[in-house]
Amino acid sequence: MTPEASGKFSLQGTVWRRWGSGPGIVLLHGGAGSWSHWRRNVAHLAATRTVWIPDLPGMGESADAPEPRDHEAIASVIAGNLEELLLGPGTFDLAGFSFGGIVAGFVAAKLPERVRSLVLVGAGGLGLRKTNEQTLRSWRALEDPAEREAAHRFNLSALMLSKGAEIDSETLALYVADVVRTRVNSARSSRTSALKECIVKLGIPVHAIWGREDVTAHARFDDIRAMLRAAHPAAQLHVIDGAGHWVQYERPDAFHEALEPALGRK
Repeated sequence: MTPEASGKFSLQGTVWRRWGSGPGIVLLHGGAGSWSHWRRNVAHLAATRTVWIPDLPGMGESADAPEPRDHEAIASVIAGNLEELLLGPGTFDLAGFSFGGIVAGFVAAKLPERVRSLVLVGAGGLGLRKTNEQTLRSWRALEDPAEREAAHRFNLSALMLSKGAEIDSETLALYVADVVRTRVNSARSSRTSALKECIVKLGIPVHAIWGREDVTAHARFDDIRAMLRAAHPAAQLHVIDGAGHWVQYERPDAFHEALEPALGRK
């Protein structure tokens, strides 16, 4: 179970949650998401760390993102928030999932002295997209609740989870609650190579975790590994079997096992 947040507050319109104590780790969720993308990871991490998770601007409970509502604008907000939240000279680990991985790279670029390590989880913005990708079903114009639920269920299965994964009512409810509140088109950033161009300039440890059945990776794990090594020679890519895009939710134990050695020293 996810423990209650020890702190929930809004900072300049961005809603943050905090759990645990110890060395800091900041988790950034994916597009059309919220802090709940990390729901199955909080308890494990909060046992030894202070976990900070925002609802990114334009998503979840947070206020709208500033123009032009892209990864750079959102990263500027998050970096500014972190300078206020994490006072003093200390450092923190930073992990970003999907669109949050792009934002995390740009946050690290803005706070190079503060970010101890960067972990990309199924990140976009690496120039991996193909033109023959799975088309998601449009749901906004559907008035029949059953048809709308069927569209959400299809999209959750097609994009987020591994083939054949069972979708329970809780997982579907989390997904739907997030997508209906989203006011940012994160796909535009994910289609670019913005993160690839950003991480080669960082000069900090960069690691990555992907689900082997992540449809956004197109099985191009050798290419992803080469990109990471170009950013940092010691970069490691962990590919987790039996998981799709939402790897930290679908295989949390395997994800935690891969995450711990990727984080900076406490």
